[in-house]
Amino acid sequence: MSREGKGTDAATEAGRSQPLPWSEAERRMAGGGWFWLATVRPDGAPHLMPLFAAWANTSFFIASKDRARKSRNLEVEPRCVISTDTRDLHIIVEGTARHVRDEATLRRAVDAFQTVYSWPTRIEGNRLDADYGAPTSGGPPYEVYEVIPIKAFGLPTDGETTTPTRWTWPDH
Repeated sequence: MSREGKGTDAATEAGRSQPLPWSEAERRMAGGGWFWLATVRPDGAPHLMPLFAAWANTSFFIASKDRARKSRNLEVEPRCVISTDTRDLHIIVEGTARHVRDEATLRRAVDAFQTVYSWPTRIEGNRLDADYGAPTSGGPPYEVYEVIPIKAFGLPTDGETTTPTRWTWPDH
């Protein structure tokens, strides 16, 4: 099958039949960096903001001030999208955010932020606290949201290394 007309200027058919394994997408997301979170305002308008997200085996953790627009949006409409650029691949994850308040999951978030960003956070009640944070987080204390993937896409930027790939998770 030819890649002509598929939105690529690929010089060869090398990536045509090579979908990206989900494990490679996970490896790239686990490296951290800048992510973008798309949420929906109560009036239906989109909202997009950069943030640090920590991939932790099966989900993302994000930390946000309770007054931040993204937190308020997720409280009303938990469906969201997280995306990132990993050099030669764009990764887009559609998912559902869950407001985390239990100690076991907060502990997983603390571990994830430490592992991915060397960011020391601590549990205070049902939130995270820290001595410092990224400007995009709104400052401590932080509400924590776990974003569980429903569908994800891997889109190559070079047209050679892989074919566009979609992953889905049933029963979410």
